[in-house]
Amino acid sequence: MISKEGIAPIARHAAERGLARLMMRLPVTRATIRVAAARRSDLYELCGAYGKACYVLDRMRKDRSADPAIITEYESICAEIEADVLRILLGDR
Repeated sequence: MISKEGIAPIARHAAERGLARLMMRLPVTRATIRVAAARRSDLYELCGAYGKACYVLDRMRKDRSADPAIITEYESICAEIEADVLRILLGDR
């Protein structure tokens, strides 16, 4: 099991936020992803990356001056992380 005390508060917050968003985006995996993220540091870190990417994406979508190409790139990053999470949960990795 991962020791969350050893993770910086900002990184832990991003990971928890990312985990919550992944559970909303991938509802079939809710129970599995929570348990797996608690046991696997690589998945927990991926949740953190997802949380940060979603945060930036949300901010850019609200900013009318944001570059549409960058928004598309962040949408792609989020989709890739979702696919990586599914691969991990399915044991393909």
